[in-house]
Amino acid sequence: MSDLESLFEPITIRGMTVPNRIVMAPMTRSFSPDGIPREDVAAYYQRRGEADVGLLITEGNNIARGGASNNEKVPNFHTERALKGWSGVVESTHKTPAKIGPQLWHVGMMRQPGTGPDPKANSESPSGRIHTGTQVQTGPTDSEVADMVMAYANAAGDAARLGFDCVEIHGAHGYLIDEFFWGVMNTRFDKYGGGLAERARFAGEVITECRAQVGADIPI
Repeated sequence: MSDLESLFEPITIRGMTVPNRIVMAPMTRSFSPDGIPREDVAAYYQRRGEADVGLLITEGNNIARGGASNNEKVPNFHTERALKGWSGVVESTHKTPAKIGPQLWHVGMMRQPGTGPDPKANSESPSGRIHTGTQVQTGPTDSEVADMVMAYANAAGDAARLGFDCVEIHGAHGYLIDEFFWGVMNTRFDKYGGGLAERARFAGEVITECRAQVGADIPI
């Protein structure tokens, strides 16, 4: 079998079997007023499933932290109305052979203060520093970091409950999880700061807690 032919073969990852190896990457769209995906969003993903895309990773969804979002038209993955909207997306997508998973997202210090659906919330980073290393606010407490971890995990649990086939955690591009890896942004002196292994602890805890909520069969 050639490499090209293998693109059209199914693949099984844990408990998810994808009909082919074609994956749609997450793309921010900002078409969900008040953070709620509506019928047009469901139709958008359904059309891609009908076009033989095997696995759809949704646009980024903000987790339940006030500073997670810089745009009120980006969907969230924690309010009752938004989760109901995403349930409709899953239902529409599953009318096709495609599988679907949400991307879970916290923009960290990429958010300008005063923006997004909760303008009064602080933007968040490991130590209250922006990407240049400049201190602009007090860093989060241990309990606040633990709440960040659980915000990802609770969103993953909701994804499993709604019938999503997998979950993607956004851990790159200078957003919150990535910021914990940056020595210039993460100057903590607790278990989340220090060498690379310690700076990676936040990401590791996010994955561990997400796995605890989605179970063994759903890919992360």
